[in-house]
Amino acid sequence: MALAIVDFKEHKGNKIIFNLDIGTINRFYAYSIGDDRTFTRNGLTFLENSRFVSPVFGPLPPETLGRTLLEIPSSRFDSRYRYLQLLSFRDHKRTGPALSEIIPVPVTSSPVSLSFSTPNVMDNQPIDTVPFSYQESYSESMGFLDGVLKTVGKVASGVVKAVKVAEPVITGILGPEAGVAVTGVTKLLDSLLPGTEGQPQKIKAQLQNPDTLNQIVSLISQLQNAKAAPSTAKALSFDGYSPFPGRVMMPPEVFDHMPSLMPLLGRSLHPETVRTISSGPMRGRVLMGTITQGALEAGKHFPGFIRAIADELNDDDPALIPLRNSLNGREREYHRQETVRLHFSGIRPQVTGGSSRVLYRIDQDIAFPLVLDTPRPITRGTVQLLVKNPETLEVLAEQKYRVEDLRSGPVDGMFRLGREQLRSLKPNEEYLICAVLTWTARSSRTGNKKRLGTSTAVLVTLVGGYIFERLEGVEETFALNDPKEYRPYWHKIWQGKFTDDGQRIALDCKYYYVLEPKERNNARMETMLHMDARDTSDQSGKLKTGMVLSPQQLERLLAWISDKPRLDNEEMAALACSEFRDSFHQLARTQVEFEGDEGDSATLWVYPEVELRRVVLKQVMDSDANGRVLELSERTVYFPIPSVARFLGTSS
Repeated sequence: MALAIVDFKEHKGNKIIFNLDIGTINRFYAYSIGDDRTFTRNGLTFLENSRFVSPVFGPLPPETLGRTLLEIPSSRFDSRYRYLQLLSFRDHKRTGPALSEIIPVPVTSSPVSLSFSTPNVMDNQPIDTVPFSYQESYSESMGFLDGVLKTVGKVASGVVKAVKVAEPVITGILGPEAGVAVTGVTKLLDSLLPGTEGQPQKIKAQLQNPDTLNQIVSLISQLQNAKAAPSTAKALSFDGYSPFPGRVMMPPEVFDHMPSLMPLLGRSLHPETVRTISSGPMRGRVLMGTITQGALEAGKHFPGFIRAIADELNDDDPALIPLRNSLNGREREYHRQETVRLHFSGIRPQVTGGSSRVLYRIDQDIAFPLVLDTPRPITRGTVQLLVKNPETLEVLAEQKYRVEDLRSGPVDGMFRLGREQLRSLKPNEEYLICAVLTWTARSSRTGNKKRLGTSTAVLVTLVGGYIFERLEGVEETFALNDPKEYRPYWHKIWQGKFTDDGQRIALDCKYYYVLEPKERNNARMETMLHMDARDTSDQSGKLKTGMVLSPQQLERLLAWISDKPRLDNEEMAALACSEFRDSFHQLARTQVEFEGDEGDSATLWVYPEVELRRVVLKQVMDSDANGRVLELSERTVYFPIPSVARFLGTSS
């Protein structure tokens, strides 16, 4: 079999040793050394900028079975040209080539002298040091499928408990979709509902809804199977390094079965929001919160549901934060009436960022006309208009209105959120706008008063003058490799001393670049270092750190490295959105190795190469009296974004 496999083995003097395996068909080989730029041809990836290409070696004797050691002088590698690729052939004429993966080579540092003594304009930029808290503060959750399972499971358990308590009353009124929140989690009921043993027939008998049961069981089965499959993510290419996950999307096999979930979500979410959920992509936590909103509202069809589900939320599982916030929020408890439907009128989506979105202005009053479908008049009631964080379901703004003499058709009144109420919200972010109609009626069975209600919700984006659309190509690339000129972007991430002659120190390094719109200055994260505790002359360890970048400082850098126009305040506000921030985040990973004698010291620095990227924004050209955005046009601006992290070792 023709192979081309190469692995780093060790540093040995002034040589670097690699293990080779080219199989038993090809007996000749060559290698090339280059930087992190690559190109793809016929599905194969090659080094684009090779600094050194070796002659063809071989043939290997048959008894080696294609395995041997490759020795390369250390001088052929440096901090930039440290990528190796192996090729194998059947003969000296390079017939029948096989190609290895491109591997980064840990390079032993050589002494480099750095001077920071000369002042420059950028020295006026303050830079802070902050604790390393990247995973807790910045990462997009990749485990939201578990959250979906937990949320729907809790909703299901609450519904079934409510059904059990009120079974004599409920049995005669269950409709074909009333049990959606329960039946979709049959495989979870064994642990949630003692006595059912998770048997579909028992749940069918309770809820009298076999068709919906079979649909949702199919969906949940797909969700459970998808837990083991890696989620896909959209992220910028970070050449030569591991990509950082940005915008999370549900796996295709889950999307294929999303229609089974639509009867549940369609009861309380606007059709445009349901369409967005089923077509994607959405950020994982927004998707999670929106599904929770729909499932929780649908569960209110069952008397006693709120009390029943409250019993399910007695732990601190962060996946259940949306449920807890919704139950502990400002919404009044009510018994949902599925025969009465409330709708937002005149919702008009716009295509931006590759998906359909409902856009409203954040810098003016916004209004939401309502339409009601009801089989009988409602004498008087209350409309509660809420703005919720779609990730946590926390209520951020609220307005109440008294309504009277409600019949099918447009609801009299203007349901408005004022500009002052919107002032605390962030431009170019998504929010759930929820309308809840409640009224009182007497029970025909007991004569007691009870609160009835219905609701609807739509996912909207509140925009300023511009909204982020997409990233396009690269105008120029700049290496911020001058420590005098670009001091705020240099980061000393490690310093150590050698205790023995000929000692080696190897570090596995992770370095993060993250964008934080709230920060006015760049900040270096503290270094988290874990060294191997074994008492040997050679040491190895793992290191992680990074830099929090301020959009304002990057915008200043734009003027420092190019003649492109500066961005105004509205354009900068468009780049503060979650989509741009998530696409900006980058992770670099590399291995470095230092060698020195007793008393020597070494230091590891990181500086970035930045790409001047074309950023396409959409400008709001027209909106109506209700604040709905009606027309957009494209505008291109330029912004520097890190593309490569350069690691530089120095010796004192």
